[in-house]
Amino acid sequence: MYLSYLMGAKEILDKELTTHNIEIIGKTKSGSRKLKIPSESIEAYRDLIRIKMTPGFWNEFLDKNEVYFIFKLEKGEVKEYILSPENEQEIDNLCAGLNNELPSKSANVYKFISENEFYHDFMMEYYRKMIER
Repeated sequence: MYLSYLMGAKEILDKELTTHNIEIIGKTKSGSRKLKIPSESIEAYRDLIRIKMTPGFWNEFLDKNEVYFIFKLEKGEVKEYILSPENEQEIDNLCAGLNNELPSKSANVYKFISENEFYHDFMMEYYRKMIER
């Protein structure tokens, strides 16, 4: 089972998600969706993100083993990562750039992700060591 906080995806309809047995746990006032994604649906979800996510956004989805990022840059280029200490600064740079912020000199993307209330408890259970390093 994966979790995802889906933003920047107005082109992705709720029906497209539920067709793949993706559960919409909640929605924010801005239209972001909190999702639970069964393992067997993750490739369909990944394809929806690659194709329909709005340029200038990213999406992450995570399970107890890995945190995945898909970035869709302003010109439509897609970049994908599995978060690791080796690529953490690059991911932080991309996130900051898309948010019109300066990147952190000592990036802790695990901590950044854990600050999302939807992910917090899950991240603290499975990624505490990476958050608190």
